[in-house]
Amino acid sequence: MKILNNITAASLVAAVSVGAAQADDLRMVVDKQNWMEGIQAMVDGAGEATGQTIQADLVTPTDQYQAFIQTSIAGGNTPDFFSWWNGGQLTDLAETGAAADLSAQWDAAIEAGDFSSAQRDLVSVDGLPYAFLMNQASWVTFYNMEAFAQAGITETPTTWAEFMDACEKLKAAGYTPINAPGTEWMPFIWFSQLVAGVDPEAFVGINDGSVAYNGEAVQEAFAMWVEMYERGYFSDPREKDDQKFFVDGSAAMYLTGDWHTGSFVASGMEPGTSLATFLTPPVNADAGLSVIIEAAPILVSAASLEANPAIGDAVLAMMTADASNTLGEIAGVYNGNLQANTPNAIIEANMAEIDARQPRGLVRWWEAVPPQIQGDLVSAMGAFMLNPTAEQAEETMTLMDQISADYWANN
Repeated sequence: MKILNNITAASLVAAVSVGAAQADDLRMVVDKQNWMEGIQAMVDGAGEATGQTIQADLVTPTDQYQAFIQTSIAGGNTPDFFSWWNGGQLTDLAETGAAADLSAQWDAAIEAGDFSSAQRDLVSVDGLPYAFLMNQASWVTFYNMEAFAQAGITETPTTWAEFMDACEKLKAAGYTPINAPGTEWMPFIWFSQLVAGVDPEAFVGINDGSVAYNGEAVQEAFAMWVEMYERGYFSDPREKDDQKFFVDGSAAMYLTGDWHTGSFVASGMEPGTSLATFLTPPVNADAGLSVIIEAAPILVSAASLEANPAIGDAVLAMMTADASNTLGEIAGVYNGNLQANTPNAIIEANMAEIDARQPRGLVRWWEAVPPQIQGDLVSAMGAFMLNPTAEQAEETMTLMDQISADYWANN
């Protein structure tokens, strides 16, 4: 029951402060603020298909959402449906017994050609699937095409030297090269990319305890992170609106999941005219090209499914191509349904580039790291972003290694 270890007073407040659903409604609780209209449309369709009314509720920010779900599980009041994360976080939650086994729904979806066994594995623990996919995303570098043109960059970078040269040209043209927010969970973004770009095996190793957070690969990644800050390549990490500098045109690139496309478009950017993407090159060429993969699962309360088997029909409805298309058209995200439309040209182009270049796929750090130390590690990374010096980098790496070593010594 590891997930129940850190319930706080703030989580109790969150638990009683949300919920517009009526008593006889089913509830889906999520932390995906920019997707709410699409999520509600998706669950409305599932409700029509099954005769169930489903209300989508929002809890933010992420730490309060996690606390809300923890409190709900501890109180025996788990939402009927709720968003979570895969990897270690899903493993811990599955151990509570609160999440339903969705093997029957996955078997049907795979037989229908909607999803693959590999996608089922993304949300499985010990061979059993405990969620269905709301999003399957690749982490890529978005760029402002107009800024690239102004800076004289005619080709997207395919090597690290070309990437750094692009940063220098963008800075000379008056742009902040990279939008890099550092609030909430976001400090891990560039840490992850740099470590993976130095040595993807080390990236995997820091998450399973076999590689130290102050080891050679992490040292090299932090040295590059310091250098990029010294060169003035990153935006102010204190900005709470994570996309502000990118959509207002002052920052030219943004490393993020391609699920972000919808909110960029809603803010006035136009794919193919002002907005495009490329796969971020590795820092070390011999590391090979990799891409960080993120899955956003939806879990189902085991108690709710047992009491109301029709919830299983709602799950099946939300795994169809029609549901995927509804979510994609409104929210601009893609849940991986193999028979659905890609929701926009950006995601379609990313899928084509990944298919052509065959990068190594890496589970995102947020999902791969043990959830018990996730928050402390993110805080340490955030401290570096607020004071991005070589001295702070050493202090941050030492602290992160202590946090990780202490955890693995006891688990």
